[in-house]
Amino acid sequence: MMLTLLIFGPKQPENDIDIYLEPLIDDLKSLWDGIKGVYDAHIGEYFTLIAALLWTINDFPAYGNISGCITKGYKPCPICGDDTPSHRLKNGHKICYIGHRKWLPIYHPYRRQRAAFNGKPEYDTPPKPLTGEEVLQMVEGINYKWGLKKGGGGSENDGDRVC
Repeated sequence: MMLTLLIFGPKQPENDIDIYLEPLIDDLKSLWDGIKGVYDAHIGEYFTLIAALLWTINDFPAYGNISGCITKGYKPCPICGDDTPSHRLKNGHKICYIGHRKWLPIYHPYRRQRAAFNGKPEYDTPPKPLTGEEVLQMVEGINYKWGLKKGGGGSENDGDRVC
């Protein structure tokens, strides 16, 4: 396990995080391809070291910057997608997400409470997780180019999704 990056505060890089992550991505690519001639002192032999990034831990805004997913507006939930239940408040003009009770067990008392939430009971069920085939269909036509932002920087394919 390694802590690769910890940036916080008002001067965080936001969308320019690519600059900080580029050395890490280069190292991860070389580890994925394999590094030959690594010595195992316990066995006393050389082997090819192969490694992969399994997960990252970050807050929701950082998740959006790193993954390229939308994390603001009416449809920010990566699980619910287009079915994200959102509502714009009249006076505050902020967007709130009111469908969070659907994740509770079906007979949970909060599902029936109206006054504490949006004045309506919650009968919806959580969305079913996507299968591997569904995720593959979603990302199949995406052209990734590390280090370029979508629609900016004058890339030759401004319409391509980039990471």
